[in-house]
Amino acid sequence: MLTRGPEHGVPIAAQDGGSNTGSSALDHVVELTRSRDRALVESSLISALMDLLGAREVTIWHLVPEGTGTPTWRRIAQRLAVDEPASTRTVDADGLPEDRLPEHLRCLREDRAVAQPVAVDGCFGVLLPMGGELEGGGVIELVLPQPLDERDGRVATSMLRIHANFMHLLDYSERDTLTGLLNRKSFDETFMKATVLEARRQYVELAQERRTGQERHQFLGVIDVDHFKRVNDVHGHLIGDEVLVLVARIMRGALRSDDRLYRFGGEEFVVLLDASDETGARAAFERLRLAVAAYDFPRAGHVTVSVGYVDVRPGDTPQAAFSRADQGVYHAKAHGRDRVVAYAELVAAGVVVESDGANDIELFE
Repeated sequence: MLTRGPEHGVPIAAQDGGSNTGSSALDHVVELTRSRDRALVESSLISALMDLLGAREVTIWHLVPEGTGTPTWRRIAQRLAVDEPASTRTVDADGLPEDRLPEHLRCLREDRAVAQPVAVDGCFGVLLPMGGELEGGGVIELVLPQPLDERDGRVATSMLRIHANFMHLLDYSERDTLTGLLNRKSFDETFMKATVLEARRQYVELAQERRTGQERHQFLGVIDVDHFKRVNDVHGHLIGDEVLVLVARIMRGALRSDDRLYRFGGEEFVVLLDASDETGARAAFERLRLAVAAYDFPRAGHVTVSVGYVDVRPGDTPQAAFSRADQGVYHAKAHGRDRVVAYAELVAAGVVVESDGANDIELFE
C-alpha cells in the first residue's frame, strides 16, 4: 500500500524498505555535475538512482512538443540492472501520443509520484516528475524490488532536484533566450564529438554496422528563413521574433529528440542529425521544410525555409562543414527558395569544385 510522503507526494511504503547504497549520495552529486554533456548528465542520474535505490530498471521519458500536433512521449534513456554502468541506452523510439501513457501524464500534470504497474514479478513501479525547465516536461520511471519508502523517496526527489537545477544552469549558458534552442556557443563542442563518432564509425564500427544493417552517419544542415527581412519590414520586429519562435518549435517537432537544433543568430539555424545514409538525411530535412511550409503563421502568413546539408567527415571542423552546407543554402536561395539542397549534389553536378583543402571551395553558377 502506497501513501504520500512529504516530498512532492512521493509514495512511501507502510514499512521501511532497504536499498542499495553502495556509493554515497554525495559521490553521485559530484558525478552528476561534473559534465556539461546532457546525455552524460542523464546517464549519471540513472546511475545514482540504480545504486542508491537498488532499482532494477530506470527509464527517462520526455514529453516533446510537436510543431503542429499533440506532444509525444519519447523514451530518452534506459538502463536495466543487468547492464554495465556505461551502457545507458539512448532509445528514442518513435514518439507515443501523450494520452498513450496516462499515468505518466498524471504524474507530470499533478507534479507528484504515481504508482505504476510493472510486468516484473515481485517488483514495484513508480513514476516521479523530473521538474526543472525541461520544455514539455519529463518523468522518470523506476522499477524497484520493494515499495519506495520515505527515506528512499527523499533521496530520489533530492537527486531529481539537483538534476533539474543543474540542467537549468546548462540551459542558461547554452540556450538561445528567444527560441529556447541550443545556441552557437554550444555548437563547437557537440560538433567535435560528432566528428570523433564519425571517425570511430569509419574505422572501427563500420564493418559491424554494415553486417547488421545499422549503419549510421552524422549530417549537418543549415536552415535559413526565406524573406525574413521582408517579414520584419512589413510586420515589425515583434512579429519577426514570433516567426522565429514558431519556426523553431515546428522544426523541433519535426526532428527526433536526439537531433540537435541550434539558432546561430538572426534567421539562421543549424541541425546535427543522425541518419543511415544521405537519402535518410534528405528525408529528415524535407520533413522539416514541409512542416514549416504547411504552417499558417498567425500574422506573417506563409513562411518557408531553404536548407543546405552535408555529411560530417572524420577530422572535419565546424567551420568547414558549415561552409559546405551553406553552399547548399546559397544554391537554394538562388533557385527559388523553399527547397533542400545537398552539397554532394552540387559537387556531382559540377556546381561546386572541391580542392584538396577542406575549406577550399569554388562555386559556379
